[in-house]
Amino acid sequence: MISVIVPVYKVEKYLRQCLDSLAAQMLEDMEIIIVDDGSPDGCPDICDEYVAKDARMKVVHKENGGLLSARKAGFAASKGDYIGFVDGDDWVEPDTFLNMYKAVCEHSPDMVLSDFLCDYGDRAEPSSQCFEEGFYGRERLEKEIFPRMLFDGRFYSFGVNPNCWSKLVRRELIEKNLLPVDERIRMGEDAAFIYPCLLDSQSISCLKTPTYHYRITGQSMSTAYDEKLKDIILLPYKRLKEKNAASDFDISSQLNYYLLYMVNFLLRNEAKKANFHSKQERRKVIENICADEDIRSAAAAVDMGKLPAHTKLLASALGRGSVFMTEKYVEFLRIYLGVKQ
Repeated sequence: MISVIVPVYKVEKYLRQCLDSLAAQMLEDMEIIIVDDGSPDGCPDICDEYVAKDARMKVVHKENGGLLSARKAGFAASKGDYIGFVDGDDWVEPDTFLNMYKAVCEHSPDMVLSDFLCDYGDRAEPSSQCFEEGFYGRERLEKEIFPRMLFDGRFYSFGVNPNCWSKLVRRELIEKNLLPVDERIRMGEDAAFIYPCLLDSQSISCLKTPTYHYRITGQSMSTAYDEKLKDIILLPYKRLKEKNAASDFDISSQLNYYLLYMVNFLLRNEAKKANFHSKQERRKVIENICADEDIRSAAAAVDMGKLPAHTKLLASALGRGSVFMTEKYVEFLRIYLGVKQ
């Protein structure tokens, strides 16, 4: 049986479309676990309404704890041999989980990966995992997927998109790799357990027909300043670094680029117009970044030829631990983002 976990929080506008699409699934041997993560709007009532209409659905109401907390709660309530995820503001085609189930029945892989659609409302664009459709045993994984799953050679592009919602994962891998993840993570929370699941997989199946609709709205690209990001931004990297140390396949080179990507994201956050901290406070954040040994080592190790021009400047500054050069990079970002000095 397949268990599909649906975390729900402040998505009242889109929830019915999501649950309608799940109710329309052609696969019968599945359960749909809706996790109301303490949503303050009409979502809890909508969840109860759909559970009353579809025997495959059940709901978990809980206090707000964040996305990872909701996914863990859904997993605790699940019974399936394979676990899938759907975000409460997205939706899926009727044959989505039937297609994945067929792949499971054919090869019994540890994971099923599928392409998906980026849905902008007026158009939907397919997003590819960049790998051929078919079955991959461990030898083929280590040869074709692992070497570029986290970084495919273009800054910044994933070889395997880290999202969990276009994938089906064997239960044991979720238990091993999701439950230990720090629930404070708010960026990179999927990567923190999906890549460990991949590294533990002996086989996967790849599907190229996109049937998952990932909704992209103006709110998906927030201009808000995240006050806590500087304290948690490195948690996904640290989780992956720990996993890499215990794995028989080395992704340390890819992790260098991933860490540079995360630091760049943090600096963009610091450069936002909504950041009202003083120059001295912003400088302290940069000083901490430049003093971090993992960041300095990663920046010094990347191949500059794989970086765009402005990121080369950042890597050079961080590799030297130069606070001055990194501040200049943030000033560039502030100009680029239209923030007055």
